[in-house]
Amino acid sequence: MCLSRLHQVRSVCGSGKVLVEDMDGRRHEVSLLALEPPDPEPGPGDWLVVHSGYAIDRADAREAETALAEIARGNAHLEKVKGSAT
Repeated sequence: MCLSRLHQVRSVCGSGKVLVEDMDGRRHEVSLLALEPPDPEPGPGDWLVVHSGYAIDRADAREAETALAEIARGNAHLEKVKGSAT
């Protein structure tokens, strides 16, 4: 199953691509082809929702902060559950 994930733009690569970093610190290039509206082009520090190598939506800093906090809370709960199962 493919999931969309939140990524932060690190640099603009040109040719409709940007270098992004995901929540785990992995960096990769993604295409802006599916991003609507295409303007303004995302720049360093902007947040994007990425699915299968394509930016499909934008997120403002407050939305990104809220989403990342919820994901971290969910991950902490999963680790706690895993730990109690052993």
